[in-house]
Amino acid sequence: MTRRLRLMLAVTAVLAVVPLVGAGGAGASRAAAGSKPVVKIGVLAPLDAGLTAFGQGIRNSVQVAVDQANKRNAIPGWKIELSAVNDSSDPATGAAAAATLVADPEVIGVVGPYNSGVAEAALPALAAADLALVSPSNTLASLTLGSDPANPVRPYDTYFRMVASDALQAPFLAKSVYARGIRNVAVVSETKAVSKGLADAFASAFTAEGGTVTIQQVVPDGATDFADFLTAALPDDPDAIFFGGEYTVAAGLRDQATTAGFSGPLVGGDGIKDDAYIDDAGAASKGTLASTVGTPLASLTTAKRFLAAYKKAGFDTAPTDYGPYAYDAANLLIRTAAGALDGQTSIPPDARATVSSGLLEADGQGASGALGFDQHGDTTHSVFTLYRVSGPKARLAWLPLTK
Repeated sequence: MTRRLRLMLAVTAVLAVVPLVGAGGAGASRAAAGSKPVVKIGVLAPLDAGLTAFGQGIRNSVQVAVDQANKRNAIPGWKIELSAVNDSSDPATGAAAAATLVADPEVIGVVGPYNSGVAEAALPALAAADLALVSPSNTLASLTLGSDPANPVRPYDTYFRMVASDALQAPFLAKSVYARGIRNVAVVSETKAVSKGLADAFASAFTAEGGTVTIQQVVPDGATDFADFLTAALPDDPDAIFFGGEYTVAAGLRDQATTAGFSGPLVGGDGIKDDAYIDDAGAASKGTLASTVGTPLASLTTAKRFLAAYKKAGFDTAPTDYGPYAYDAANLLIRTAAGALDGQTSIPPDARATVSSGLLEADGQGASGALGFDQHGDTTHSVFTLYRVSGPKARLAWLPLTK
């Protein structure tokens, strides 16, 4: 479907639900009352259920960007607001939440979601409305490259991500664990595409490094019982267990593997690298290895001002590793929106499309470091760090590994 046709459909859909700002909607009524017209940055994230630690950090980080932008009058003559909707880390919930953002004509771009599966479900409606989606965390490679990695085709020209995909994360993990002397790995993953995709890519990359995958299985999403997998995997005495999934499930696997007598490390991607994993798995979490995007926050000099502003705002939840990326995503949308709204007193019908197309030219420095997107919407600055759960029993923490 062409951009022009998608735009026509999006405008028609919005007109059927809510009057456009420029046609006597909310912006016009505010202007008539003497206040600034409003433009909104949407957030799609798990806020009330699902992986809320990540979602709330993303929302709060966008709020910091919005507050700072209003203070410096980033879009002259306009007030910027945050419009956050909950996706519960669930694709169906995310699709419905995305429709809510599409129907609000004041929303000019969206930051999120955390989960790649939610992005898959939400993108058709957002793209049809030319509403840019900039994720601080999605790693599913097909979101930008399509289903055939050998012949990459960008599925949605309104989708961008701030972090590198699993197409790069899996080889990084494979090389990192092989370099640590791990030669035989049992692989298990949840069913959803991003989890299985990472596991498949890791298995392939680890084999290419010279390692051996002793077994590979898939379990249902949200699995709580790994007895069958462990019964099949442990007799081969693997050096490590690789898990494709997220921290809520990984903690159960780690605990059950330890109970079954497995003392080697659990290995995973960015989905398990969260303090909640340590809380849930307890002492068994020690030695776990996980990669995540970017440079550790503590040593990320470009993020110091952002982290200070986040702390000053007094949020109850931490920004997590994705906070700087969400903050930068919001600022890119605000900067691009400023050009689309220059000299305007109401939001033009083509503003969303202007913002989406303008993001391809976005660059510069942000809290997360260098910024920019390639022709597929992927970041042009890919960085990963390997972490290990270390420390005394009472103070276990994710610590970055430099070797």
